[in-house]
Amino acid sequence: MPYLRPADVRSKTFRRKRQGYDPDQVNEFLQIIADALAGRLRLNPDHVRTVRFATVPNGYDPLSVDGVLHLLEFQVRNGIVPPTGLSTGEDLYARKLPKSSTGYDRAEVDAFVIRAAANLDGRGAMTSTEVRNTRFSTTSGLLGKGYQVQAVDTLLDDLEQELRFRGR
Repeated sequence: MPYLRPADVRSKTFRRKRQGYDPDQVNEFLQIIADALAGRLRLNPDHVRTVRFATVPNGYDPLSVDGVLHLLEFQVRNGIVPPTGLSTGEDLYARKLPKSSTGYDRAEVDAFVIRAAANLDGRGAMTSTEVRNTRFSTTSGLLGKGYQVQAVDTLLDDLEQELRFRGR
């Protein structure tokens, strides 16, 4: 299994079993791990190794969850975070965001991407904290002028990680 980026961890899904780990507890803990991989907080890798979840009907498959947690513990322990692939503004523009009738306002996202691309090319002073705190208006669906929320959030995660890696 390849190493996981913070965005991959946030969107991770698992098979369900008749009895399995509580999905809410697993998802909450995965958010913490994603934040640790993104450099937002410190996490003791032993905590990843020793975490316990309640078992519930129709929960996540324990073997699948434990396998992912084993990999993530190794990543946290060794500081391994895969590259974002966002070296230049051109790399950012190459990420095509799926359109949606509802989602984040396209005009706001497009303006942000233009600024972020210039920053990646050395023309700007955008910081990882600024990216993390970025918020967009949502569209109502009547005009169909949105970008899919998860795709934009994944892009923001990668951009934040890239800027943090660059010391910004």
